[in-house]
Amino acid sequence: MSEGQHRTGTLTWNADTGKLTVTVEEEKGRRRPVKHPYDLAEELRDREPGQLDGMRVEFRWHKSRIHDLRPYGAPQAPPPPKKVAPRQFINPYTFLPATPRNTVDPHLGDRAPAGHDRLRPGHWTGTLRVRLTTVTPLLLLDPSRAEPVPGTNDHFSHPVLLRSGTVHLPATSVKGMLRAAYEAVTNSRMGVFTGHRDRLGYRMPASASQKMVPARISDDGTQVILLPGDTPPGSGGSLAAGPLHAAWLPRYLTPAVSYPDGTAPCHGDEVTALVERVEHFTKDGSHNFDFWQVRTIARAGTPLPQTRTSASAGRETARHKPTGETKTIRGWVCVTNQNINNKHDERVFFTDREAPRPHPLKPELADQWRQVVADYRAAHRHADINERRNKRGDKAEPYEYLGPKIGETAWSPHQYDDAYLGLGPKALCYAWVENGTRIKGLYPVQIARDLFAADPEQLLHPTLRPAPARDALSPADRVFGWVAPAGPGAHRGQLRIGPVTPEGGVTPEDFGDPGLPLPILGQPKPQQGRFYLGTHTDAPAALQDRLERARWYIPGQTLRGRKAYWHHRGLPDTYWDNPLTDATQTPDPTGRFQEYRRPDKDGKPQRDNQNRSIRGWIPPGSAFTFTIGVTNLTDTELGALLWLLRLPEGHHHRLGYGKPLGFGSVRLELAGPDATDLRTGGQWSETYRDLDPAADTTPTGQGEALERAFRAFEDAVTQAGTGEHLTAFRKVAQGNEEVAVHYPRVYDGDAMGVPPDPEGKSYAWFVSNEQVEDREIKPGRGRSLPLWNAPLLPLHPEKKNNRGRSPKRPPYGRGTRR
Repeated sequence: MSEGQHRTGTLTWNADTGKLTVTVEEEKGRRRPVKHPYDLAEELRDREPGQLDGMRVEFRWHKSRIHDLRPYGAPQAPPPPKKVAPRQFINPYTFLPATPRNTVDPHLGDRAPAGHDRLRPGHWTGTLRVRLTTVTPLLLLDPSRAEPVPGTNDHFSHPVLLRSGTVHLPATSVKGMLRAAYEAVTNSRMGVFTGHRDRLGYRMPASASQKMVPARISDDGTQVILLPGDTPPGSGGSLAAGPLHAAWLPRYLTPAVSYPDGTAPCHGDEVTALVERVEHFTKDGSHNFDFWQVRTIARAGTPLPQTRTSASAGRETARHKPTGETKTIRGWVCVTNQNINNKHDERVFFTDREAPRPHPLKPELADQWRQVVADYRAAHRHADINERRNKRGDKAEPYEYLGPKIGETAWSPHQYDDAYLGLGPKALCYAWVENGTRIKGLYPVQIARDLFAADPEQLLHPTLRPAPARDALSPADRVFGWVAPAGPGAHRGQLRIGPVTPEGGVTPEDFGDPGLPLPILGQPKPQQGRFYLGTHTDAPAALQDRLERARWYIPGQTLRGRKAYWHHRGLPDTYWDNPLTDATQTPDPTGRFQEYRRPDKDGKPQRDNQNRSIRGWIPPGSAFTFTIGVTNLTDTELGALLWLLRLPEGHHHRLGYGKPLGFGSVRLELAGPDATDLRTGGQWSETYRDLDPAADTTPTGQGEALERAFRAFEDAVTQAGTGEHLTAFRKVAQGNEEVAVHYPRVYDGDAMGVPPDPEGKSYAWFVSNEQVEDREIKPGRGRSLPLWNAPLLPLHPEKKNNRGRSPKRPPYGRGTRR
């Protein structure tokens, strides 16, 4: 049957098999399966399948499936698509409430599981047969068969996951989806919450550099020795106090200052240098600070050369005025690489004091250093640092400067050199000095990332943290299983998912090789406190707009809850059509843009190590069936599971890869009237007393029993006062059709519709969101991620620098090093 054609036929309902089909007149009576109610027009969706038997219908055949099946002769009058709100968007993820729990609640509290040793009276054991139907394309990728795309920078193309030539949906994926949903609606403990005991970091303000003092770890590794030059510690940059603490060593200009043999000074070298005092001026001609500049240099113990570099060393002399005052210093070279554009100098740490007073390297300082370096490394992928390519296509070293753009500048050594993971003997660093005497922290660069006052785990209420012992399991732990966060201990769980079987044959949509290039997916960035934190531990609210960064991760704030991805509601019927064609820059009739494809650049698809391609997906309308086996569930525990299987029409679970892009919206429902065989322990006891197979029949009244369990769960939620959790879950599962869902982005000029950026500058919104005016966050900026019940965020105008160009550094992740 050709695509896009209208067809007529007659519906047939087979009560024995539970299948609805249409006999197509134009195909000489061929029967095609009908997915009830998804293939039906609005006026037929509320009818039971048996009421449709024998009805003559017409429908549209498109993308190998039935669309808009309606009574024959009924007018096809789809409602006009709604326009999305301009200059507003919904972030792809939000957070469902996770409030402090009543651990002694008789239904939703903590206790030991029922176990598997016997069938408990009054507890439910048996199976449920479930149908899963895709509503948006489902990505099932097979990384084991991924292949590199020739001519690209480590870009891989992924085929659909198959087993024996058949689409394979792992049961573990379905179980993971159900567990996350079950945790949310029962307000259970977090099943996994590890690696959150280290404090996160944020880029300290530039003014903090005045507190930074060059320092060196003693030869025995036990002390911190401050090297403040000839200026009192902690007062660098003040004209009244004296020059900056460290001397400037010309490195990335011509001429650079080198040793007499022409080699460049290396990090950690002990040196002797002749320095000259230089006055520094702002663009408007104001004299703002002085610094010492190295004119000649030699390794310690060797004579200084007589030839000096020029006074300007290649700079604008209007900004730098040499004074002629010189002296000889002894110190250590500190090299952090050309890690920002226009960097011209490295540093020489020194002090004029004969015997500088040492400070003990306390364990808390060593741990603070470790956490800072770990936070730097967590902000970047391994490939960003170690898999770059130069213009010739050769692999570039992390310390190489490839260009002025983000990712092209050199990386600082602490980003890739494991020697920086700890503070060893003779290490160079910067010390934040309070009141000229107390060391607050140690850092690898002068304007560094500082640590928040509290780590994420401190901000998660103890009743929501992973269960510490088997007798403290929340409902999700009891039903789905638990492993002790530390030490021995585990529980197998009272639920298992059987094999997931394609129903009626599922045919993936084939894109060929190399496939569809997906956009770059954002990585979790919990350092962005405006999106991950809230206030009020009893009822979390969004973090206060414009709140300064230092007050994000502090006692009194709380984690927002459980991350959940919005269903992309209101997409036009043709949204997923022609995916290989780049339509990312043209709005559809609703004002949305093609979000699931990476925009072409220079007329060609973008394929690099930041994204991946797919060679196919599971199309909408595909169905799978599987069984859920349960053992010894209480009414409430079973009722919560049934609640997830009985979401209202138009509400969806999210499954698989690419959920921020709209992939993986699925429906779950019991597969027919005979889909359950659930019995209490007492009923199973009666069954086993008579081993006659003919006597083993499903007890009558299954529907009433399931309804009682369903109501028992809703009653337990009402008594616990957590009804908002169910409301929030349904809201996100339904989505919002009036606003587009996509990652934050900015607009330029008066643009109303803002398409995806071919450059992938997802950080630009966050740069604009932190824009400062008169030393405070600009009004209308500093926006936090709103709550699920009011999710709209504004598009920001693109922030420009003084030359009218976009900024080259984001406030988080890349570009935060100096």
